[in-house]
Amino acid sequence: MNDLNETLCCSACGLLMQDQAEAHQINCPRCESSVRKRMLSINYNLAMAIAAFIIFFPAMSLPILTFKIGNSEQTSTMFSSLYYFYEGGYPELSVLVMLTSIIAPFMQILISILMFYPLSKNEKPKYMKFYFKALFEIRQWVMLDVYAIAILVSIVKLSSISELVYEDGLVMFSALMVFSFLLTNSFAPKHIWRVYHNAH
Repeated sequence: MNDLNETLCCSACGLLMQDQAEAHQINCPRCESSVRKRMLSINYNLAMAIAAFIIFFPAMSLPILTFKIGNSEQTSTMFSSLYYFYEGGYPELSVLVMLTSIIAPFMQILISILMFYPLSKNEKPKYMKFYFKALFEIRQWVMLDVYAIAILVSIVKLSSISELVYEDGLVMFSALMVFSFLLTNSFAPKHIWRVYHNAH
């Protein structure tokens, strides 16, 4: 009898079938529904993590938007927005934004690199259990999309009363959000552990 970890169940008709690790996609032989889609490789996960790491620092430090009203202008970065929240009487919001849009994404990226790099070399990470558990928990705190929505709301509200200049930081932040989303979306626990157990 096959191990339950090697058995798949069709959600459409309930048929049990063997999980073929080498198959890119498995369809149910009874109802032809897709049971498991192609698993992305460890190298793909590592590439997304490295790309996000490279973009992270310019995304956080470069100007995102410049507001021009009359002869005055104000440039906003990720870090400066935390200061504005704090000075505006919202220290809790400042801490929340820092946690969900700076600390959590950076930790997700860093831990992903530490975990996926050895696996890409067919080696077992020394602290695999810690990396996996930490990454699983941190993923739930990454909310770059929430900050992106805040930027869009600011653009809509201020575009009628001021001139907006879109800076390089906005492009970098958008790219960071995309890579972070791809990294989170490609997280496949069963596939990761299979690679880990087959590594040296």
